[in-house]
Amino acid sequence: MPHAVDVRIRNDVSDIVILRDTLDHLAREFGIPQRALTQLQVALDEVASNVIKYSWDDGGPHEFLVRIIVQPDRVDLELFDDGREFDPVTALPPTQPAAGQRPRPGGLGIHLIKQLVDRFAYERIDGRNHTTLSKTCEVGTAVQRSEE
Repeated sequence: MPHAVDVRIRNDVSDIVILRDTLDHLAREFGIPQRALTQLQVALDEVASNVIKYSWDDGGPHEFLVRIIVQPDRVDLELFDDGREFDPVTALPPTQPAAGQRPRPGGLGIHLIKQLVDRFAYERIDGRNHTTLSKTCEVGTAVQRSEE
């Protein structure tokens, strides 16, 4: 049976710790394997920081929603924001600069996310970005092992 937790945070990088703490708590409660947890933490940090840094141009305060859904065979992370439209899934991978050139900024974090999760999806629905990250893993195995 899925278990979902909604976390609303401000567009302030210091709020990312709230997401980390929530995911850590769910990992302990539901037995998310450590490797999957680490990969989810890095991917969530990266996508949330991208939302915070790049979604709004006005410099004002905003909030966005992160939904963490723990299922028996995976963990889903869903982010909903009303910032400008941006599809990270179709972003170009970082390019190797020519000799003596500096690398083009951007793209490395998105490339990293794609390596860490099993599903990376994006939709624009009713003027809102909806980004989904999914990691396949056997939830509950860590709890079962510690009880044996």
